[in-house]
Amino acid sequence: MRLPLVYIVVLFLLWGCSNEESPGEKPAKKYVPPADGRITQEMVDAYVMASKYVMEAITNYQKAVEELAQRHKISSDMLSDSTYLAKHPEVKRSYERLQENWRQDEADAYEKAGIGEEEFTWIGSALTDTLNKDIQVQVEQRLADIIKP
Repeated sequence: MRLPLVYIVVLFLLWGCSNEESPGEKPAKKYVPPADGRITQEMVDAYVMASKYVMEAITNYQKAVEELAQRHKISSDMLSDSTYLAKHPEVKRSYERLQENWRQDEADAYEKAGIGEEEFTWIGSALTDTLNKDIQVQVEQRLADIIKP
């Protein structure tokens, strides 16, 4: 089964959108993409592993959110309701901790894969370029092998 290119694009956009630095955190070294715009095999390997680790982090985060909601006997949608959270500061604190843990797990996923978030995002974007069509097919297959629906 081949994953559609749209899936890959959504995947990298999802992760690339959370590019916030914490106060006191050193700015990450700026990623400089290759001048020829081609994705190397080394980049493919790191991208696929990062995708795997980030998907595991997402699954763990979703499970933790559901457990928090069940513990407080609410729907998980209530965790994004600012009025509810204002009236329930203990739930808000727990949810904020989950979000902090998610950000750390995401950063750990990139580190474990040996890739920076900026490079990961660039690769995801470069996969849509016809210049990397052969690589796109390879990445789709490898992600399909890792990410089972």
